[in-house]
Amino acid sequence: MSKKIIVTGGAGFIGSHLVDRLIGAGHRVLVIDDLSFGNKEYLNIAADFLLLDIRDEKLPVAVKDFSPDIIYHLAAQKNVRTSLERPSYDAQINILGALSVLEAALWAGAKKFIFLSSCGVYGEAKDLPTGEEAAEQPLSPYILNKLTFEKYLSILSNDKMDWLALRLSNVYGPRQDPHGEAGVIAIFLDNIRQGKTLYINGDGQQSRDYVYVGDVVDVLLLALEKGKGIYNIGTDTQTTLLALIKELEKVAAHSAKIEFRPTINGEVRHSRLTYQKAKKLFNWQPAHDLPAGLKLTYNWFKNKQ
Repeated sequence: MSKKIIVTGGAGFIGSHLVDRLIGAGHRVLVIDDLSFGNKEYLNIAADFLLLDIRDEKLPVAVKDFSPDIIYHLAAQKNVRTSLERPSYDAQINILGALSVLEAALWAGAKKFIFLSSCGVYGEAKDLPTGEEAAEQPLSPYILNKLTFEKYLSILSNDKMDWLALRLSNVYGPRQDPHGEAGVIAIFLDNIRQGKTLYINGDGQQSRDYVYVGDVVDVLLLALEKGKGIYNIGTDTQTTLLALIKELEKVAAHSAKIEFRPTINGEVRHSRLTYQKAKKLFNWQPAHDLPAGLKLTYNWFKNKQ
């Protein structure tokens, strides 16, 4: 059955893919995005669009007027380094802005609120793969604020509205911005293709769990109908940065030039998530291994030029 759905950050990397799938499934979608990270080029023309910062005082009325069944909250300040340098700014968006969206959802009578959180809440996890019951130990204001909003969501939603927080591992794929700090795969693919140097913070042995954006969107759609609480979304596989570069060299058919730099504070050394809880509830598992996902991503970058 068709639903009315709001996607904050719906012109962004993950959000635009989600909106495309929601529109394709016959839902009516309102995208709220200030385009600070989003790209209007990726905005589905069949979606309603409101150019608005989530901190804007007009937000509650806009949400109320649309009267959504579901809200996906993806809009955020996404840069870890910015959160370390400007923690109050990060909190303004990732806590106060997010709270404004949550309050508006409750006021509008939304039935469900779906939030994209991060595997970073586990910090340097004691056990790999890491499950949802693991200790929470954020290493940056950005991650602290993700975790803080999870707590707000749990407390304020209570029995008034279903809520879901998906703790994502490192997401990659088409439409990811290769400029800036976020999205190492996008940055490295773009640089390899152009013959530019790849800069590695640390020794390159740090590892991540890389999940393809299409697989993330699959579970976001499944979450429309079921699920409440916190779920990990990853692949239960970890890849070191140096091993990732070798895979990128294969898919791009180019050798990479590498330069090592000092380690950055607030970055986790190793990350790998178990997704068994999501698999049990949603019957979901990632459909793309890393080589397959990298090939799709590289082809998108190549065709975009």
